[in-house]
Amino acid sequence: MGHVHNAFSMKPSFVHIFQSALTMMLGAAFIISVHAQNVPSLDPDGNGLYEAAERKALLDFLQAQYPSAKAEGVFDADGDGTVTLEEMIAGRHPLQQVIGADFLAQPAAVPWAVDVFPEWIMTAYTREDVAAGGVAVLPARGNFPIAGAQPDTALQPRKAADGGIEFAADSGQFIQMDGHRDARWSYRWLVMTFKIDGVTGSGGETVLLDINHPFKGDGPGRSSPKVWFDKAGGTVSVQYTGRGKQGLDRRVLSSKAVVADGKTWNVLVAGMRQGRMFAALNGVAMAADREQLPRYSSVMVGDKPVPADCASFIGDSRKTGSAWVLDALFLGQSELSEAMVKKLSGWGAHRLSVAARLPAGHPWREARPVVDAEDFPRRYFHDDAKWTEWLASNPKEVTRAHSGGPRVLPQGFERVFYDDFRTSRLTPSTSGEGDLWQAFGFNVAVGGSASLIEPGNAIDAYPYDAVNQWQILALAPQGKRFRGSAIYSVNDMGQGYVWAGPKVFRIRCKFPKIEEKAVPAGLFPAFWSYGTELLFWRTSNRIENDWWEFDGKGPRWMNGMSTHFHYPHVKNIHVKQNESYQRAKIFGASMTEEKTRIPGGIYVWDGEFHTWEFIVDRDWTYVNVSVEGADGETWYELWRCHTAPTYLEPQDLQLDYALSKTGAPPVGQRQDFIVDFVEVLQKSEDLARVSAPFTVRPALTVSGGVARCEANVAGVSDLRYYWFADGYPLTYNASAEHPLAPADAGKIIRCMVKAVGFRDQPEAWSDGVPAPR
Repeated sequence: MGHVHNAFSMKPSFVHIFQSALTMMLGAAFIISVHAQNVPSLDPDGNGLYEAAERKALLDFLQAQYPSAKAEGVFDADGDGTVTLEEMIAGRHPLQQVIGADFLAQPAAVPWAVDVFPEWIMTAYTREDVAAGGVAVLPARGNFPIAGAQPDTALQPRKAADGGIEFAADSGQFIQMDGHRDARWSYRWLVMTFKIDGVTGSGGETVLLDINHPFKGDGPGRSSPKVWFDKAGGTVSVQYTGRGKQGLDRRVLSSKAVVADGKTWNVLVAGMRQGRMFAALNGVAMAADREQLPRYSSVMVGDKPVPADCASFIGDSRKTGSAWVLDALFLGQSELSEAMVKKLSGWGAHRLSVAARLPAGHPWREARPVVDAEDFPRRYFHDDAKWTEWLASNPKEVTRAHSGGPRVLPQGFERVFYDDFRTSRLTPSTSGEGDLWQAFGFNVAVGGSASLIEPGNAIDAYPYDAVNQWQILALAPQGKRFRGSAIYSVNDMGQGYVWAGPKVFRIRCKFPKIEEKAVPAGLFPAFWSYGTELLFWRTSNRIENDWWEFDGKGPRWMNGMSTHFHYPHVKNIHVKQNESYQRAKIFGASMTEEKTRIPGGIYVWDGEFHTWEFIVDRDWTYVNVSVEGADGETWYELWRCHTAPTYLEPQDLQLDYALSKTGAPPVGQRQDFIVDFVEVLQKSEDLARVSAPFTVRPALTVSGGVARCEANVAGVSDLRYYWFADGYPLTYNASAEHPLAPADAGKIIRCMVKAVGFRDQPEAWSDGVPAPR
């Protein structure tokens, strides 16, 4: 029951299974009806998985059709007439990132499979991987394969020679797997194919799947996801459990669409998408037992890679369950679009010859799914040569040529976010309760030697100054040590405020006045961003942009505009490098007058507010700072550089106060990072642009104290509405209406709609409408 962290270190039979799934996904992804007559039979056994020989045929076809696939060279490296997943993937960019543009320009009707592009799959189990007889070991495939086991022969389910894995009624048969600490990210969705005999078994409930089942008690992230059958109600239910303001945030969706005759296969697809749960059973949407909360977050399970206080189970150890049969279970990363949910339902139905049971009008009722645009989500594509070229284009002669000169003003930008901390809106990032700043974020290492602490503790690292309306991040004393602070614009699941493309980030902040010689070593405040792709694709390298950080090397030392392409969270063969790429730093020096050409230089522990401005345009990025003087505020340019591709990626905003290993303040002496406001601007031309599924820009009306937004979308229903008053973020949720407060009177109300049920979750902005006074 131990982890195998590399699916390709498994025995050949296990690899074959995972490879089959991958081939299947590839086949589907490349099959589009436009050229169906030209596509050979790529999955001749029709099991919806691509075995190694089928994968070779698939890749041969793709290379014959698309130059980008041809350029990848020989896949069958050993010439044995098959292509393993390792041969297809290792040392290359993921194929779906390489061929997407070519394929969509001239699509071909390639049969789709859940494993056609295997990067989606984190952990999976299929009947093809198991020999007939008692199941002592359940092999796993995927990026994070966790094999299951049942050493007790009396409790082993049995694999039928020509069928699935059978769990007998009243038998207590089950398979046990290690718990998975990062299930909240790795298992954002599942597809499970099974049949169940609802008249068997002496009990009323049969658990089919229970991920991270706690040995004692309960908690967020436990039994999440969980699937069970209720005999009395004739229903199948799915559960995800997060953390809410009042404790557990338990989401349950149920359906009577199950066929419980013990003979008919069922297809279940479920998951979480931008804070709300979705599920479909046999292509029919499942219903919630109560209104879902607008946001969702959860915790990592346990404090070790393999949690000691929980385990995962397929089957019900209670000897009261109904007889049931497992065909396949896939648990995956990323958030599924509505179209991909339908595709998975269609895949399972055609794999098991029950497509006729899909509801009328289902897009894959009559034909097996094919590869299409859903298989090519927008991802960051790292070009190492261009990265090196970009870095070489930014010598000091370029970046500091205008240092100390007048500020470069943003051109063509407008405000989209402005928080002046008029009230404290800070909640734990592991909870779904908050709708603005979240603490302390998903990276526990950010605090350095001052371990991070959540808000709401007796040790307050997030004091709020209500008189001046300042948010303070502190290094808070705890005995002889300190606790650090960090706030993010997203929660741990990636819900919140994220900005892509050209943008302007501003922060106005100060630090208490300290004589330069007395500044304690090790103080490490920072204003920075993470690319959010890693929260959804755990196999992606992590993007980090440090707009500025004072990293404890000296009272004037600054690291500015450093950008990183870090290691992925899960080591895998889908990335070209599992270790971090070299970081690129635009400015790293003491901000003396000599270095900055600003009179007196920049010294931030002067007790004065400075406004820092980062203008990220398409070609150039400019960094400006304000300095208070006798004649008021004066702006200066600090440096500029050619814009790195990583600067333009979707990213959050983060502020933190950490402590480096170079020193520490005197015991008991709190250090403050005082923030007056944070502001974000984006290009007006980008805000005016719309793409599918939006037909035109959202339309906003304000009347009777209520703002209403017509999203103007086609072919998608799962939407999120972000509400703003003069740029101040009011809230975000799934409601197309927002009641306005008296404080909103006279302000310009805007709504940004995020089509979360559509591929890549595109956004569109309404025009601004003044709220009546």
